[in-house]
Amino acid sequence: MEKKLEKSKAPETTQEVDSRIAAVRDLIFGENIQQYNSEFADVYDKIKALQNETKSNLSDAISNLENKLADLESLMDHKFQDLNDDLDKRLADLDDEKADRRKLGKALEKIALMLQE
Repeated sequence: MEKKLEKSKAPETTQEVDSRIAAVRDLIFGENIQQYNSEFADVYDKIKALQNETKSNLSDAISNLENKLADLESLMDHKFQDLNDDLDKRLADLDDEKADRRKLGKALEKIALMLQE
């Protein structure tokens, strides 16, 4: 039983000592601690403001990059379509030129036949 009483007295004594130490600390360093707490609060506020600003800047940069990528994709699609159209036109022109050669060849054969007669 005595051990139980001693154990219950020990926390009370510790709390008394802690409160006395806190009181002495507040008397000696009270002003400085308040000033430090105020400065720390200002630093934490600045850090939070910078974090918010950084998040905002990051989201702006991401949206800007997404817009530029979309513009680039659109430009690439447009250029690809232009090149595809140009290729189709050149192929059609080439087919026409070949068709003209065939016609020319047939015409020359007719002329050759006419000359042989």
